[in-house]
Amino acid sequence: MANFDTYGKMFHSRAMDQRSRIVFHYGGDPEPLIFLPFYENPTITETQSANYAEYNPVGRAGSLYAYTGASSRKIKVKMHFTLPHLAMHEMGINRFTRVFANSGKESEKLLFTQNAKFSSMQKKGDAANSLSKAVEKVYLSILAESEGSFLNNAQLSTLYGNQATQAVLNSVLGPLGANVDLPESAVTETHKVIDTLLFFIALLRTSVTNKATNPLYGPPLLRLDFGTMYQSVPCICKSYNLSWEEEAGYHLETLTPRRLTVALTLEEVRVGDFGQYEPAKFLTRDNLAGWESAINSPYTTDPLPEQGFWSEG
Repeated sequence: MANFDTYGKMFHSRAMDQRSRIVFHYGGDPEPLIFLPFYENPTITETQSANYAEYNPVGRAGSLYAYTGASSRKIKVKMHFTLPHLAMHEMGINRFTRVFANSGKESEKLLFTQNAKFSSMQKKGDAANSLSKAVEKVYLSILAESEGSFLNNAQLSTLYGNQATQAVLNSVLGPLGANVDLPESAVTETHKVIDTLLFFIALLRTSVTNKATNPLYGPPLLRLDFGTMYQSVPCICKSYNLSWEEEAGYHLETLTPRRLTVALTLEEVRVGDFGQYEPAKFLTRDNLAGWESAINSPYTTDPLPEQGFWSEG
């Protein structure tokens, strides 16, 4: 146990999920934001190429080039989600949703402290309705039918904890297709972890889609934050790829893969206000930065988080 406690302290001391993430910026006023943390080290690669017009004068044994610009940086991010690993962190969909009103320093601080409430009326599929519980209910119903009798309390306790009762059992194993809401006592941390993972996957799928009710709002802008290498880099997602590792197995009751892999193909978008690049300043931090910004102060071309996030006091 001592060794496990030591490992737990070392594991959480990394604070990986609190200081590295992809932030999804959706259109609207106020602007919904979703945090997608990195829970495991991602694999990130980038490329960028220059565009040249080539001239070959007659009689000259060499070409001449005119620089015509450069394409955007292409960044590929490969990330993993592992169910047992996620279970070591606090889960819950509302932990990752925020609203940003672009109203300055205080509004930005709230992004890390205040969860968003997007609607007062719950719908099927909202965070209060567990998809993993619903899928598990179908499995248990099939299992009970195939065995010719309901699972007993001991079996239910294995799934839902020691406080399970026959009333809970009957609710869980209602008729197939019946609209039965499972009691709150049947909610487990496993459900919360799986539901949060499903939310992450749904979020990644939106990286290439617009808002159906208002197509003027296109796919979200993704900001990449990872250590010193990528500081609030704004990107669009050109494509994503989702797969999982068969060898890692599945969560039996819901058939949720235990280890998923997501690969994103991103391209940097630097627009800002089409003016001068000023790092760590709202809007102007997203202007294009030239080589002068790299060889002189601020010695970076990244946007950097807005001023005030890491300032003293």
